[in-house]
Amino acid sequence: MVFLPQKKRWAAKPRKDHAGVGIFDAVAKGYLSELERTLKYNDINALNSSSETLLHVAAANGHLTIMEYLISKGAKIDVKDKKGRTPLHRAAEKGHGDAVKVLLRCGAYMYSLDMEGKTPLHLAAQNNHSHILKMLLKEEARSYRNQRNFLHMAALKDESSLAKMLLKAGASTDGKDERGQTALSYAVSQGSENTAKVLLEAGASVDSNMAERAFNSNHPSIFKILLEYSKDLSSDIMESALFRAVQKNLHGIVAALIDRGTDINAYNEMQYTPLLLACETGKAESAEVLIEKGADFSIKTPASDTALHLAVQAGAASIANLLLRKGIEINLMNQANETPLHIAALHNKGALAGLLVKAGAKINAITKEFVTPLHIASQRGNTDDLKDTVKLLNIDYTSLKHIVYDLL
Repeated sequence: MVFLPQKKRWAAKPRKDHAGVGIFDAVAKGYLSELERTLKYNDINALNSSSETLLHVAAANGHLTIMEYLISKGAKIDVKDKKGRTPLHRAAEKGHGDAVKVLLRCGAYMYSLDMEGKTPLHLAAQNNHSHILKMLLKEEARSYRNQRNFLHMAALKDESSLAKMLLKAGASTDGKDERGQTALSYAVSQGSENTAKVLLEAGASVDSNMAERAFNSNHPSIFKILLEYSKDLSSDIMESALFRAVQKNLHGIVAALIDRGTDINAYNEMQYTPLLLACETGKAESAEVLIEKGADFSIKTPASDTALHLAVQAGAASIANLLLRKGIEINLMNQANETPLHIAALHNKGALAGLLVKAGAKINAITKEFVTPLHIASQRGNTDDLKDTVKLLNIDYTSLKHIVYDLL
């Protein structure tokens, strides 16, 4: 007679329910009536050994009625478990679309990151739940327009596979975030080459700011990708990029731009061509590319300096030598009637003076001020350099010295 009441009390398991074990089982199995009966003995936001709430368990199992009941009773939406995952993470991971809808409708934060830096969308993508991707993207467009963006996040981390899935699910290629930036902008800034390719193949737009950003990043190769994969770059963007590539001596990009059809003889705001800029700044590799690809030697600066004048002034012997081998006129004068040899003497470029004299530069060419290169060298105390130069040519230095003094 004593046994039966004990059995009934044991079957009710009041202590176990109160401890929060039975209630998690009830939620996992979808037993709403059992949940309703035992919830009064438990904290609705209690945690199990994995730091999951009842809502985590309901979401992971797709039990909509239980989810709605828990939320109506005050269950917290965005509690994180030991892995840093919210109920929305769990529902998205398992592909429970209706559960995802319920959580989103109740304000679940879709950009929440777990311990691995993954959002609910990442987990859905990992498990090929394309319907969840579409659902999250639709909610993003509705609630987070011009704010955070999953495609931007993929670009920042160079998650090209995720970017492909997002684009296939309907993500906007050129959508902008709160800073007015597109996903491609972030891919360029971060050097996310694989994602940049995906975005460009999908038709992402490239503007001048983006080209500038490519050059300013620590990943100059990203600009090659812009060139290779973008369908439509304006001539202005490409010409501006050519000058930037020359300035940074990115000769591979210089070549790629020219091969893409950029005007090799375009002018910048200083009325310089890329070759003139390369010569003035001594960018030998870029100058070589420009020369070999047919840059026009006859174009001068506004002061009538030739590419050779500029190369000599920069002390760029390799550029000067290549220009001479390609047949540039050696004795052309600038507005002051200075030849490249005058410039060599003026800037104490003895080795270059020797190169020019050997190539046929006129030693006694006269400027508007009636000054020869020898005169300039003498005035600047560079007679030792001149002496070495004329010795190379088997010229009597003493005779030349008299010429210099006669001009003084």
